Amino acid sequence: MVDDSLALKLRPASEDTLKELIRQAEAHLDTQLTAAIAADQRAYTFAGLAAASGIVLVGGAYSLATSSQPNVLLASVATAVAATLVGCAWSAVHSARSIDFGYSGSQPADWDEDVACSKPWAHSLAEKCEHYNDLIDANRKAMNANSQLFNSATELALKSLLLGGVAFTAWLVNAFTF
Repeated sequence: MVDDSLALKLRPASEDTLKELIRQAEAHLDTQLTAAIAADQRAYTFAGLAAASGIVLVGGAYSLATSSQPNVLLASVATAVAATLVGCAWSAVHSARSIDFGYSGSQPADWDEDVACSKPWAHSLAEKCEHYNDLIDANRKAMNANSQLFNSATELALKSLLLGGVAFTAWLVNAFTF
């Protein structure tokens, strides 16, 4: 069996080159962490806005349904939009949930086997490069999945608001033309 691992491919590189690759990988991992934190903040902010809007719409739906001249159709639309917004808030929070995430750096215990077997330093550095590469790939995969979930939530919320706005506009036109 041929070992075609990244570490094996990088072993011929100089120690300076490997150290630079590690530095670049650590910078990439740090940037991924910053982007992930920003995405989580964006998701939580959207979730709060969507949930609050949904609650306001529930109040509006209640008023429409219980007024002296109830409008059950518009109350139903408001309730549906509210439910959709609350569902979108839930999805946004889910997109910001805690996940396994790879960070730069290492614990001293991570190196004990390399030291014990007197592994050449360049080989250890090459393996660190491969480890960082795997973390970057795993982070990207997790961030993409959360991004898709968040984007779906925002898209559905906007479509829901658009349909609610169309229904409200139709009601206004109907209310003032007859």
